[in-house]
Amino acid sequence: MVKRFHLYLIIVFFAPFFGCSKSDTSPNAVIVSIKDILPRDNEISGWVRTNRSWLARNADDLQREIDGGFEIYVNHGFVEGAMQGYIGRINDQTDVECEVEITDQHSSTEAQALFDDPQKAFSNPYTPTNPPSPNAQIEKRIFSYEMKFTKGKYYVAISLHNTDDKAEEVIGIFANNIGNKIR
Repeated sequence: MVKRFHLYLIIVFFAPFFGCSKSDTSPNAVIVSIKDILPRDNEISGWVRTNRSWLARNADDLQREIDGGFEIYVNHGFVEGAMQGYIGRINDQTDVECEVEITDQHSSTEAQALFDDPQKAFSNPYTPTNPPSPNAQIEKRIFSYEMKFTKGKYYVAISLHNTDDKAEEVIGIFANNIGNKIR
């Protein structure tokens, strides 16, 4: 009985030192893969991943995923990228789609050059109310809200297929969630 008690004390004492968690979503979490930056299911309340996703580890992978538009990324230092679709609710509308695309552009200079590239320009951009970084723009389109921003070497583009006023708030939540994971 005493040996079991001592074993229990040893386990209890040392457990915190050896524990690990795969669910670390804090701003200090280590980014091992570009996919670590993407929100997990319900990390943004009510929004879950769909089966629409891709991961591009090089320019050839990217070309397979976004054929006809990959060159602009490669011309601005593309290293790797990922896209993830989400589905959620805005007001009374269910099954609202959101797509998040993140690319590692090798440096903040290259990410900014991609952001500023005329092919990526918004027609009527404005600064979000609570921007995820100083380089952030949002635009309301006919059927969606679009946001783009850079943080460090990352370029992020988010598309939310809804134009309710609440949609602008939701796209901002996605952007800040992602921005907080990038140091």
